[in-house]
Amino acid sequence: MALDAAIPASISWFRFEDVSPVSPQTEAVFAAIRGELGCVRNQQRAPAKPQTLGALGALDDAVGRDEQAVLTPRERELIALVVSVENRCENCVLAHAAALRGHGGDADWVAMIEVDYRRTYLTGRERALADYAIKVTRAPAEIDPTDLQPLRDAGVPEQGVLEAAAVAAYLNFSNRFNSTLGVRANAEALQAHR
Repeated sequence: MALDAAIPASISWFRFEDVSPVSPQTEAVFAAIRGELGCVRNQQRAPAKPQTLGALGALDDAVGRDEQAVLTPRERELIALVVSVENRCENCVLAHAAALRGHGGDADWVAMIEVDYRRTYLTGRERALADYAIKVTRAPAEIDPTDLQPLRDAGVPEQGVLEAAAVAAYLNFSNRFNSTLGVRANAEALQAHR
């Protein structure tokens, strides 16, 4: 099994010595991830089954890396970080804080979002996206048409509202996946883009 040499013995609560070796398809995915990020995220190692890893990767790419998206990468990472902080998913908080810093977010500003986005400067559009992401996270069954109006008022077009919903919903899934598996945060994320 060709894995990174510096992987901690336990990347989650699972006993990975019981998991079968990584397939060539999975190793190919890992190689691509290493090329992009410099490491394989523990969240991607945990479901090292080709079908699961592929599905999760495709969904992550669709909502987080869409080059045709209306929302900027910084706005998508802001949503990801706000949702992850709300869910207290340490793995995703560290990863999305690093990504937000990488998209031009000053380290002090990003740290304040990690504490409480309501207590730091956000543009009107950023505030509307963050508030919407919190509602998607806390009370999705209570969302109604009036919840879309602050986004529209802040200049988010309909496609952007759809993207915000997709990012927030996906991050809630991802946070829950990490938390229920006990996936540990990658040390690389803590230091990235500082």
